[in-house]
Amino acid sequence: MKPLDLYFIPTRSNRYVLFSSPEAVEALESKSRDHIHQLIEWMVRHPNRFVAWIGRLFRAGHHYYTLLEDRIDPGERILKSLASTDRFVVHFARLRSGTQIGNDFERFLKRQRAKHFFWFSIDVVLSAVVLVFTPVLAPIPGPNVFFYYPFLRMLSHYRALRGAASGLRSSDVQFKSLPELSGLEDNLPGLTTFLQKMR
Repeated sequence: MKPLDLYFIPTRSNRYVLFSSPEAVEALESKSRDHIHQLIEWMVRHPNRFVAWIGRLFRAGHHYYTLLEDRIDPGERILKSLASTDRFVVHFARLRSGTQIGNDFERFLKRQRAKHFFWFSIDVVLSAVVLVFTPVLAPIPGPNVFFYYPFLRMLSHYRALRGAASGLRSSDVQFKSLPELSGLEDNLPGLTTFLQKMR
């Protein structure tokens, strides 16, 4: 499997963001061993038309949730894609040495792991509370957003936790220095939009 190209970009606030091209992330998502994707694709290909229809409905819902997720935290999708591979090439600006950038990358992943563990725990509690109140909330017309949103966020944070853990335990991480980041926005489609969302 081809290694995932990651761009470890410093921001103005002396923090880092992790970027990968949308095409690379989509390719990893399509080949991933993620059980949610596998179940949806199995349902879509099912010979029973009703099951296939439900699968297409889930696929459309997953697509819209991915769009929502990109608005909430654009870097989370990239973090989740780390769980699909164990080989990474991390490109960084030549401002720091490779050893220091390796430590910064590890610190970044540990911080992301802690953040997503915190929000995962919050969403587990919220989902459990809403599950208890389901008999009261079920008669409310429309979709049960009170349950779906925390549950979907819980799954998303879990997958981001898996991605951060995969990045931390991977032994095949190569660091490559870039001469400068100024021309990077011209060469990487989607980077400008991504950086604007991260602000």
